[in-house]
Amino acid sequence: MDDKTITYFVNDNPYDTTEKKLKVRIILSGAGFTPVEQYDLTRVNGNHIFPNLDEEIPIRKDEKFLAVFKGTTPVS
Repeated sequence: MDDKTITYFVNDNPYDTTEKKLKVRIILSGAGFTPVEQYDLTRVNGNHIFPNLDEEIPIRKDEKFLAVFKGTTPVS
């Protein structure tokens, strides 16, 4: 990895980017959370939720996010 690569985490899984900002939808889809409309992304430090999927957020080294399913779950 070069010094421009930033590693961040979604649900404790590492992901790399060379971008200083990423859209919420890119973070979610890149981590496999699709359809992205069914998930909330939360920055762990500060417990900040990003409701706008098109919001660009700064990515910092070792930053941690949580992707949480917000849809309904069928019960049998």
